Amino acid sequence: MTIIKMPQLGESVTEGTIERWLVKEGDTVAQYDPLFEVVTDKVNAEVPAEVAGTVTKILVGDGQTVKVGTPLAEIADGNGAAAAVAPAASEPPQAAEPIPAAPEPVTPPAAVAPPMAKAAPAVMEPATDASMRMTPAVRRLIRENNLDPARITGTGGGGRVTRDDVLGFLAAGTAAPTATPAPAPAAVAGEPVAASAAAQPPPTRSEPIPAPVGGDVEWPLSQMRKAIAAKMTQVKQTVPHAYTVIEVDMTNLVRWREANNAAYKAREGIGISYVAAVIKAVTENLRQHPTVNSQFAGDRVILKQRMNIGIAVAVDNGLIVPVIHDADQLSLSGVNHKLQDLAARARANRLKLDEIGGGTFTVNNTGWFGSVSSMPIINAPEVAILSMEAIVKRPVVIEVEGADVIAVRHIMNMTCSFDHRVLDGAQVGNFLADVRKRLEGWDANSPVS
Repeated sequence: MTIIKMPQLGESVTEGTIERWLVKEGDTVAQYDPLFEVVTDKVNAEVPAEVAGTVTKILVGDGQTVKVGTPLAEIADGNGAAAAVAPAASEPPQAAEPIPAAPEPVTPPAAVAPPMAKAAPAVMEPATDASMRMTPAVRRLIRENNLDPARITGTGGGGRVTRDDVLGFLAAGTAAPTATPAPAPAAVAGEPVAASAAAQPPPTRSEPIPAPVGGDVEWPLSQMRKAIAAKMTQVKQTVPHAYTVIEVDMTNLVRWREANNAAYKAREGIGISYVAAVIKAVTENLRQHPTVNSQFAGDRVILKQRMNIGIAVAVDNGLIVPVIHDADQLSLSGVNHKLQDLAARARANRLKLDEIGGGTFTVNNTGWFGSVSSMPIINAPEVAILSMEAIVKRPVVIEVEGADVIAVRHIMNMTCSFDHRVLDGAQVGNFLADVRKRLEGWDANSPVS
């Protein structure tokens, strides 16, 4: 008999919540089949079976929060003989079925991330038994095709709707798309966009908007949403936030990217992200400002020697912050590849356990939504988080040959939220000034390496 225990999904994680079981008592599972979805303040993941056998007992129900190491279920092996106890905590969660390619672009949310809370999804899923037993990948496929999960017959364990069920439903031509438009692409750790591109005028309506029908709609918080709510509340109540905002002239960097992006994409298969450039500028200056790359620990401050940069990524059901470990040791191209790989796998729920912990500083890209000002929440115990805003063209006064002239420049705001128990405005201001100097002085002839 194998005892399935709550794994430790992250170095600082002490407990987890069973969002839902994907099997029921009596089900037969193969090794690495998904057993349940677990939510912590660090990650939302499927936990696989370590052995093949029959689920004989489920000890902890949906929605319950338990400590790491708590017995959750019992699995009898195929021969009824005793088996090893407990899954290895270091084993990464495996998905039950292939996950469709994530939509472009790369986006943000953490380890549940502390930046901006994600808006409610544009398409609500009915709270049916079928929808409650779907994996995140299947839920995404259903949303992309505007399907009602209640109309799809599940063939998975316990009636769970699988990807093949959805594809078969579509192939049969029985899908009845809802009138609700598909949700906007998830935000990612990609590139800030110009605010003018995001602010399109609404179409002219020739007919009046119909009056609402029925009462208000209620939908329960997911376990990840609950974890985010608890984390954000705890951080805002215990960490005294202060904020500093600066303007950065990104014109040199924009022109450099425009000159190099096509060749780089043809060679590497991905474009150059502005976020990668900002991360490089951050890591090149953190060593001169060690308290910015630190953690608050009650009666002391821990100056972190490694530069592990978290990137806030928005996923279907919340936020997550995968971490680029030792980002200062990577080239710009290396950071760019790592950034886009982590963001894509975060959306596909395929992050490894060691990729969601150990962060020392977080970069958030709210500019992807066209935002020009935000106040991100610190990812405690880190003491600072940097938010990139949209790059917009603005008329500014610059000096040319001793004379003031008005020129159109690419301007980006950067906001740094910091823990006032550890940092003061002067320290953060000096750090941001150095980052701005690096970005504004970007060498137009520098190679993408």
